[in-house]
Amino acid sequence: MNVSDKFIRSLPKIDLHCHLDGSVRTQTMLDLALRQNYNLPADNVEELRKYVRVPPDCKSLSEFLERFNVFYPLLKTPYALERVTYELLRDCSYENTKYMEIRFAPVLQKTENFPVPEVIESVLKGLEKGTSEFDIKAGIILCLYRGSTPEEIKETAEWALRMKKYGVCGVDIAGDETSYGLSDFRETLDFCRKNEINMTIHAGEAGGPENIAEAVEMGALRIGHGVALAKDPNLREILIEKGIPLEICITSNIHTQVVDGYDCHPFKELHDKGVVITLNTDDRGVSGIDLTYEYNKAVELGLKVSDLADIILNGVEYSFQDEAKKNRMKEEFIKQIKGRMQFYEK
Repeated sequence: MNVSDKFIRSLPKIDLHCHLDGSVRTQTMLDLALRQNYNLPADNVEELRKYVRVPPDCKSLSEFLERFNVFYPLLKTPYALERVTYELLRDCSYENTKYMEIRFAPVLQKTENFPVPEVIESVLKGLEKGTSEFDIKAGIILCLYRGSTPEEIKETAEWALRMKKYGVCGVDIAGDETSYGLSDFRETLDFCRKNEINMTIHAGEAGGPENIAEAVEMGALRIGHGVALAKDPNLREILIEKGIPLEICITSNIHTQVVDGYDCHPFKELHDKGVVITLNTDDRGVSGIDLTYEYNKAVELGLKVSDLADIILNGVEYSFQDEAKKNRMKEEFIKQIKGRMQFYEK
């Protein structure tokens, strides 16, 4: 079957690994800069994109991260965070993403006059506004950032617990896994487990399979990226047995040089061997993609339409929603996917 962009765009989709700070519209950066009297390297969208989007020939992770430095200072006000959250939900709803989990590290947005709880509340306001206006649901994942102080790590986890009933659905450990292990997070992760806070951990992206093994040992329910799993068949079988999914972000892995090229990406091999896979965008603004683009890439690299359906339903099953919401969403998704496929095959 020849799969069209229109068909993939029509499918209900789930994005479980989407960074808020990597998903800002270029026009919004210009608007925020004007509002905050902040100098950007360009004053129009076309020119600014040369600085804030990764070029197709990006050569390193550092080159990828340089893009964030251009606009990151703009994301430290209540207005900015509420706006970019709202706009992200709007953009994702237009490609029929029905549920997403938006992650960010409050310690990177906070300032002396903008403390962590207000940072979180600003994002939740944008979430409430976006989900009320558009056909999309969402949760918030708070990142415990590698390189933060133990006090900052603990504080973020405590706020994740306090905000559970308001839309925070879990925590993530993000940042440089090659420089910071998980030992500094052990006490906080114990706290999360005891309080039934859902945990996902970035592992096996820039680091090796041993980082994935450590994340599993620490109680991760999902693994962010995890492409290094392809190097360790024994660990692969452990993840299959435990039913721990990978949050795969194909294009991001190319842009950060984790994988040399699309044809080298191991996601299909892992999928074919039985690893639970979900497809996600990571930093859709910096990479200049959306979730439809990622599904198109997956098809180009060999996934069948039936595989897409399985991956979409994996996203529902392993989302950090309660079981009742997951079951209702799963039933609705199955109806929609079957309807789209029947229509497409005519």
